[in-house]
Amino acid sequence: MPQRWLIAIDGSEHALKALTWAIAQGELMQEPPEIHLANVQVRLPADISRFVSRAAIEDFHREEGQRQLATALAQCQAAGVQPIPHVLVGEAAATLVDFAAAQGFDLIVVGTRGHTGVSGVILGSVATKIAHLAKTPLVLIR
Repeated sequence: MPQRWLIAIDGSEHALKALTWAIAQGELMQEPPEIHLANVQVRLPADISRFVSRAAIEDFHREEGQRQLATALAQCQAAGVQPIPHVLVGEAAATLVDFAAAQGFDLIVVGTRGHTGVSGVILGSVATKIAHLAKTPLVLIR
């Protein structure tokens, strides 16, 4: 049974670099991992539901998530990898960590910003939070 890796995708070049790393590592393995791409959409304020239907909000999250996943999906296709995409809603770090634990992923892969300075700036706030919260093994790619 192959390993299952969760790659955080936010549409940034840092996330795509993490995906590039995951694909390359998978090519080195006897049995490549099952690649899952996760995009987390920020939950809209609760009071917006007074003006917009729940279905419209769900459609918005799904469409925006798919838009942010598009480049990563194309990158996977070009590499011959068939990823499983996920669009999640919530606070990015906690949502990714909870999803990884609930789904039994073997590894979480996150791209970092790589700036200098204090740790929150070095890794980026989401990567820092994931590093603190995750019980699932985590690889940070700079």
